[in-house]
Amino acid sequence: MPKIFYPIPHNSLMTSIELLRGVVKSLDGLPDLKKEVVSINKTFQFNVSDGSPFYVSAGEGQVMIEEGTKQPVSATIAASEQVLTDLFTGKLDGVQAFMQGKLKISGDIFSVQKLSSSILKARK
Repeated sequence: MPKIFYPIPHNSLMTSIELLRGVVKSLDGLPDLKKEVVSINKTFQFNVSDGSPFYVSAGEGQVMIEEGTKQPVSATIAASEQVLTDLFTGKLDGVQAFMQGKLKISGDIFSVQKLSSSILKARK
């Protein structure tokens, strides 16, 4: 099956949740990568300092993104809308953002790294 790619505009007015939804949609054309993401089997809370919170649930054969908050979660990621947008478009490296204090992570940081790695693979 050919890879389906949903390009993410670099000069976008899209929000971080919209960008992440585009990445998740691209997983439909990447069954091996989707299986990898689903196998994480965790929920991640994104707290956007200047926007609305959302969460990502990976497991039970699907990856879901929903607005709002959910408990319990494996990890909480906190950042501004711009930082998350830059992360999801590849303009900003997650490790650098974390080291610079632009991105805060509490909980299972290793699962966050797995999710981040999968997002980068889906964007390629």
